[in-house]
Amino acid sequence: MTHRSRQGVRLAAEGVCLRMEGLTRELQRAGRLARLLGELGACATAAQPAAVCEAVRRGDAYRDHLSDLACRRVPTAEAVLSLLCEDARTACDTLLPQYRRGAGLCASVFVPLNPYADGRRAVAEAAALRWTVDRPNAVVSVHLARGGVSLVGDLLARGISVDVRSLFTLQQFDPLFEEFLSGLERARDAGCDLSGIHFAASVPLRLLDETIAARLGATACREEWAVAVARLLHHRREQLMDGARWRALVRAGARPPHFVWSSREAPVREAVRYLEELVGWNSVFSAGPATLRAVRARAELRGDTVSGTEASSRRVLSALHCREVDLREMGLELQQAQLEAARAEWTELCGAVGATLRRV
Repeated sequence: MTHRSRQGVRLAAEGVCLRMEGLTRELQRAGRLARLLGELGACATAAQPAAVCEAVRRGDAYRDHLSDLACRRVPTAEAVLSLLCEDARTACDTLLPQYRRGAGLCASVFVPLNPYADGRRAVAEAAALRWTVDRPNAVVSVHLARGGVSLVGDLLARGISVDVRSLFTLQQFDPLFEEFLSGLERARDAGCDLSGIHFAASVPLRLLDETIAARLGATACREEWAVAVARLLHHRREQLMDGARWRALVRAGARPPHFVWSSREAPVREAVRYLEELVGWNSVFSAGPATLRAVRARAELRGDTVSGTEASSRRVLSALHCREVDLREMGLELQQAQLEAARAEWTELCGAVGATLRRV
């Protein structure tokens, strides 16, 4: 057994799966996606508007599809949805056998929702996305505006699997978990099969660390800030799942929530550290193909590195409080910044697709 395959087996044994970011049409030609996921040891994948935008601009992977849409005079917004859904459907089919063997969220495809949609429109667009992809292992990725946490419960109540893309603090997780419970309860009461509904919350580790470092100043000594937050989130999840409401949902077939540790844009050394320090059950490590390849080659795994770390993690965050870093307010600011960044990427993707529709 190679070092690479041993790493994958050891991660799976600890309840960790790898997610490859950057799904595009180029990766799905001639079975390339299945081979790449196998090489990386990844068992889930996620589409990103920025990656799709770049693929639309630079290559011919989407040319025929866009040409057909142009002939039908499909509006740009519908064309974007068509591209993303076709990519997701094909990737879902690649992972479907593994999903049906019980892999659940760890054999799923994460598809971004239009970040400009909110309220009832967001629910309607997510339902349309789920209906169009029409695969059980499709997960809708959403960015939440301040006060928009009820969207999670509304989507889960409709039987739609959800990934919240921007979680930064413990204070943000408690209302998310409440919506998770209430959404599943509404789905159960409506007769939905809870075993097919998944929920994940993504923590952008690199962004969190970089923001804290900026608040402390250039001379700040780097600490395990994001790792501490992630470990405390893991601990808080265990506490919240020790309740009668969750146990009743488990009896009805509910799946536990996952955390996604996102190392997007992190240098390889930091990504390796994130993986090594956040090995814990029901978690997903997410990065691009090049980072995943390097991380799998370099990471030194030593079993569960999350359990039993609550006290040390609290000390790390207490030190931040003493230095007047308000994590709660910073988390709200980061959540809004993530939403604005997602909208900018979506606008750029719409621009690239619209330009191609006019040209082909």
